[in-house]
Amino acid sequence: MKKIVFISGATASGKSAFVHKLIDNYFNNATIISIDSMQVYKYMDIGSAKPTPEEIKKYNYKMIDIIEPSFNFNIKDYLDIFKTVIQNIGKEEEPIFGVGGTGFYIDSIKYGIFDETNDNKENSIKIRKELYKKIENEGLESLYFELLKIDKEAAENIDRFNARRVVRALEVFYNTGKKFSELKKERKKIIDLDYLSYILDIDRETIYNNINKRVDSMFDKGLLEEVKSLINMNVDINSTSMQAIGYKECYDYIAGNSMTFEELKELIKKRTRNFAKRQLTWFRREEHRRIKPEDIEKVAKEIKEFYKL
Repeated sequence: MKKIVFISGATASGKSAFVHKLIDNYFNNATIISIDSMQVYKYMDIGSAKPTPEEIKKYNYKMIDIIEPSFNFNIKDYLDIFKTVIQNIGKEEEPIFGVGGTGFYIDSIKYGIFDETNDNKENSIKIRKELYKKIENEGLESLYFELLKIDKEAAENIDRFNARRVVRALEVFYNTGKKFSELKKERKKIIDLDYLSYILDIDRETIYNNINKRVDSMFDKGLLEEVKSLINMNVDINSTSMQAIGYKECYDYIAGNSMTFEELKELIKKRTRNFAKRQLTWFRREEHRRIKPEDIEKVAKEIKEFYKL
């Protein structure tokens, strides 16, 4: 059975830096699998806080730059590729780190996903586009209340400000005729794994300060230019890739939304801080060993015991 060590936490909590330090100091051969719903996309480097090309090579990253930004990638697509990637990774004793803040993806790797019994992909894409169009015209709140009426249990367990999750629950219902909450109870694992699961426990004020600095740095590195290049590649605003915080706001700004450049930066900072808050809530519900950055030696020892190194 394959083994993996999950290192998760809120955005800007220092997950990648922590794992890089672990590998540099304690493990000669290791692989990092990015568990991030945006780093899978090519050409979306700055806004997704992707590791540098040098880091990708040095730390043997997987699941980065694997699809075009116009492709509407979903959890099933991710898990299908994840399964192939992890099965093809070297020797059993080589540590594999699953690093990222997409809690839903980590949860799905551990516990599986449901099968859509009436999985008409073409119809699903059509429904998804219609739902995103409805968000444009009526706002996300209208879709959330629609979900509340159809599937109250799902709505109460979904972040009402996460457009992708709300759209997904409605898309599944309209495509299959089954409630999302009912299908979730029929989850099936895609791969059996033995795992350790850690979360970096950083105080909220530090995370928020890191987020503010990161957003400033992203603009210094050319975030607006990156989004303009995506627009020039005809990546539609309704594409899954463009729903990520930072990209959607820049897209609206470039399209002529009435806000100043400083207002744009502050909006992205605010939405990212809110996202981090929701991540912290998600991870509190899950089983994790909570760790601090200074716990690196203790964590290394536990991982060595886990892999019998």
